[in-house]
Amino acid sequence: MKIILEDYQPGWVDAFARELAVISAALAGFGPAIEHIGSTAVEGLCAKPTIDILVGLRDDTQLDRAIAPMVGAGYTYFKKYEPAMPYRRLFARLRPLTDQAPPELIDVHDAFVRGQTFISVANIHVVVKDTPHWTRHLAFRDYLRAHSDVRDDYGLLKSALSRADYRDTNEYNAAKERFIQETQARALAWYERQHETRRGNTS
Repeated sequence: MKIILEDYQPGWVDAFARELAVISAALAGFGPAIEHIGSTAVEGLCAKPTIDILVGLRDDTQLDRAIAPMVGAGYTYFKKYEPAMPYRRLFARLRPLTDQAPPELIDVHDAFVRGQTFISVANIHVVVKDTPHWTRHLAFRDYLRAHSDVRDDYGLLKSALSRADYRDTNEYNAAKERFIQETQARALAWYERQHETRRGNTS
């Protein structure tokens, strides 16, 4: 499959706002923190037109309790990836490419390739707030927002990689992993310095 990238679209902010309203209502009893992450959250960066959203809950006892209200709000629950990432509950708003309705659950052993029967309009990553899995996403996003040279390098890499054929989006994501890991290490150090400065200014 080919990876289709779009230039940055201001409308992605509005798309996030629509999902934010749905998630906020579904998880109102949890008091979630909700952030727009990924490439669609970085102005000037090309991206797949899929809104990535990070939801932070109070503790890990809330993770499984969030499943029913999220499915009830119209999201598909991807249990498929939990053996590799047990700290996360992944949901997606799937848009059908056929007459088949999106399933409520993609289980561990279910075959699923995004872009065949469904495309993902939004991916929702539910984790515990202020854990490393929460912080790394925010650090990477904020670092790209603050460093246009790194943002542009990432965009060029993605554009080059998108010219190849992939089995699925996971294979494409794996091709970006070295850049992401190297940049994330710098981003985390930068992010912590920013927060130390802010703490110092308010003490």
